[in-house]
Amino acid sequence: MVKEKKKKKKGEEAEFGLRTVGFRERFAAYRSFIVLMWRANPWLATFRAVLLLASAVLQPLQVYIFSLLITAIGSGQAERAPLLITLTIITFAASRLTQDVLNSYLESWYSRSVGLKASDELFAHLARIPPEKLVDPEIRRDLDFAREDMWRINNLPHATEQLIRSAVQVLGAVSLGFLVPWWVLVMVLGISFLQAMNSQAESKRDLWTATWNSYDGRRIEYTRYLFMLGEDFREIRLLEAAGRILSNFREAVRRVLERFRKSAIRSATSRASLALLQGFAFAAIIISFAPPAFRDPSQLALLYIAINLFTLLGDGLNSMASSLGNLSADLAILARVRHLLTFPVESGEGLLMPKNRIVVEFRDVSYRYRGAERDALSHVSLTFVEGEHLAVVGENGAGKSTFLRLLAGLDEPTGGAIYINGKPLSAYKKSEWRRSFHLMLQDSKLFQDFLGENLLYGQGSGKWKSAGLPLRKGLSVAGADMVVREIPKGLNAFIGDWVAPPGVVPAKVSGGQTQRLVIARTLIRGGRIIAFDEPTSAMDALAETAFFERLHESMGGKSIIYISHRFSTVRRASRILVFEKGKLSEDGSHEALLAKNGKYAHLYQEQAKWYS
Repeated sequence: MVKEKKKKKKGEEAEFGLRTVGFRERFAAYRSFIVLMWRANPWLATFRAVLLLASAVLQPLQVYIFSLLITAIGSGQAERAPLLITLTIITFAASRLTQDVLNSYLESWYSRSVGLKASDELFAHLARIPPEKLVDPEIRRDLDFAREDMWRINNLPHATEQLIRSAVQVLGAVSLGFLVPWWVLVMVLGISFLQAMNSQAESKRDLWTATWNSYDGRRIEYTRYLFMLGEDFREIRLLEAAGRILSNFREAVRRVLERFRKSAIRSATSRASLALLQGFAFAAIIISFAPPAFRDPSQLALLYIAINLFTLLGDGLNSMASSLGNLSADLAILARVRHLLTFPVESGEGLLMPKNRIVVEFRDVSYRYRGAERDALSHVSLTFVEGEHLAVVGENGAGKSTFLRLLAGLDEPTGGAIYINGKPLSAYKKSEWRRSFHLMLQDSKLFQDFLGENLLYGQGSGKWKSAGLPLRKGLSVAGADMVVREIPKGLNAFIGDWVAPPGVVPAKVSGGQTQRLVIARTLIRGGRIIAFDEPTSAMDALAETAFFERLHESMGGKSIIYISHRFSTVRRASRILVFEKGKLSEDGSHEALLAKNGKYAHLYQEQAKWYS
């Protein structure tokens, strides 16, 4: 039976697409988190811990003192009244004070402090992971979970406090239980334990989390995204695809609600059964203690304590079970975050870049993408020197972008090595090379921020400052100065809908405008060698020609490497690299390659037909 349950559980995890996070992994993550809770705000953590323990102790103490008070009242012990009334008032007031302060916005402040501290440490660590490692499937999967469920970390401080408070409350209630007959304590403990186990079983069935991380859950969320984002919805209407999308959405909803229906029936049945059991137990206590209390008022204390044991033990154990269940669910994401924090960061060690002219050498370099059947770049050997202007050409899939990615350090060769001034690129500090070599990716984007901030993202901070063009000069060379003039509010315009401040209408920027602004950001960032992966794909021929004229004039002695499919641009380069099926097939000037009558000449002549 146990094996069948384990198989069923694994089957459910496979259905939801979840990677099992074991108890040890969760516990190790929780230990680290306890330390983080302290580091996030030490004085607030201490203050809440004191209030927490006081609140947990005061609740059973309040029951005990009030039981003495009603016994004294029933027995006519007036001489004890002043002390017991005073203690009752003090314990009640102290209990309310501690609970109200604990439940004030101090809790939100503390939980957000902890959650944001965890985010800060995760982001700081991810910022130091080598870029090529961020595409690792193991990291990507954990990042997917962290991105969607990071909010759960905000719940952990409350769940931790709830666990501690309920554990102390249960200990206090058990202590009170020794004042009543043993069978009462055993009966109440048994029922409370069953209720707690049921509560924990329900909390383990965290259906929404499991649903969200399943195909059906993500289908539901993606449908919401499609219908609420105007740009994509226009495409849906043009395709007349709304009916198909809604059909898939409704089928996913049906399967999700079926899971909730089954869980709801189980929950209602078990809770009703336990409620009946508790009713019988309560009746047994009333029948056993109420008649004697009428005859002997001293028995009122036992009746009051016995009745309150249901609340103290029931609430305490239920709260423990609930907090343990919540912790179990929330610790799964915490374990994934901790797993991300174990990935090695980029080493800060290495050589500084030489101050003299940089010489870059590819020695038999190959690269194969994960899962690919052949090399994207195969046995490439070449040398170029800082100050050269290189153009890279070839058909789609020839290896052009891969060549630049390897050069930028976004990927590492799977064969051969890249050398800088006779030493392996891997021997240099990564940050040093990135400051010297800067690549504008083909799909570079603007960030959700004010336009002026966007352009200065690569300016550097601390001791290092970029050696790029001034802001206005960079905009002018990229042809983005007219874009800034066209956008309402110019550099003060906000880009992107998601992060836009309340009351701020984000600027609408076209693909061509975005490309010019990204080029400007690249030039402002600068570098000794600057590479562009198809920087002018959204420009017309005249705009491209004008841009490259301005670019060549502004670069001085710096190197430029660019991928382009327009030979009117390519021919300007002092040297052209021709890639074919992952290999460097030709290397030379425009005139030399035409005279060779090889692949370059063929591509050039094919394009020239359209202009003749």
